[in-house]
Amino acid sequence: MFRKITLIALAAFTAACNQGYEFDFPEQSNNFPSNVIYNNKVDVVFVVDNSSMMDQANESWRNSLPTLVNAMLKQKLDLHIAVITTSMGGSNPNGGRFMGSPRYLTSQTPNLANALVQRVAAVGNDGSDLERGLDSLAQVLGNGYQNGEGQGFLRDDALLSIIAMSTEDDKSSNLSGGLTGFSNFLDGLKGFYDDGSRRWNLSFVGILSLTGSCSTLPDIGYNEPGVRWMNLAAMSQGLTASICSGDLSSAAATIRARIAQIITDFYLSKKPDLDTLVVLVNGVSVPRSNVDGWDYDPVRNVVRFYGSAIPSADSAIRIDFKPAEAN
Repeated sequence: MFRKITLIALAAFTAACNQGYEFDFPEQSNNFPSNVIYNNKVDVVFVVDNSSMMDQANESWRNSLPTLVNAMLKQKLDLHIAVITTSMGGSNPNGGRFMGSPRYLTSQTPNLANALVQRVAAVGNDGSDLERGLDSLAQVLGNGYQNGEGQGFLRDDALLSIIAMSTEDDKSSNLSGGLTGFSNFLDGLKGFYDDGSRRWNLSFVGILSLTGSCSTLPDIGYNEPGVRWMNLAAMSQGLTASICSGDLSSAAATIRARIAQIITDFYLSKKPDLDTLVVLVNGVSVPRSNVDGWDYDPVRNVVRFYGSAIPSADSAIRIDFKPAEAN
């Protein structure tokens, strides 16, 4: 599956070589004009632990959501957003389905940030204390649900971004093949980009350590890290953040930046001579910087944007370089 369009101007060079001509290898251009925007579609699933211990954390998370959503809208992303819970049993088994009506929100939803805050608030804290978020996620992403109540949410060409929040590890019981099996399920569902990276990622906000001060049950100092969630985040180059911050806006902003990086990673058609690589956004040269600029990943052969340099979806992006093989 393609992440973006690459334009290659090598036909004349190849023809000339076949005829025995010799001349310098031309510069390569990976030019993404404004009428061919990068794929800005992102399908987001929020997995919210709605057990009895999550009330305070969920309030902090709700307060941070406008930071996440408004930054996505500013980048002009085409969003589908759904909310699910971890409660697959107990007295309120409301997991395994999208919460609210309509079943998912979009970039066109009026006051999207507030609508999402209200949807997350509605999950409450009366769910099962046996958190089964992965079972819930597998159900809503499966063919049965997607061909019925969830129809239209998943788009074949969209990045799937899963954002999970819990003070405990996942206790799902229906994970055929364990985490590898679940990862394979998502790989089969979404596929891969040209550079081999996954077309899905998972980020986790929760307890990250057995020994840290962030506790599942602060009164008795009990810590239960979200090991399953963290392992899936590592598999998919997602992010993890502590749930114990009183203000989770920073975590939300970091997760948003990671999503933006994934969809704006530009796969180059050839290995570049880095001394010749020039990146322009809307005609303006972008500096090489892993803070507010671009950098190059030689393993995946991609140009990645960082910070304020991450382009919006309607930007005209041009990447010029001389191939390394020409030297």
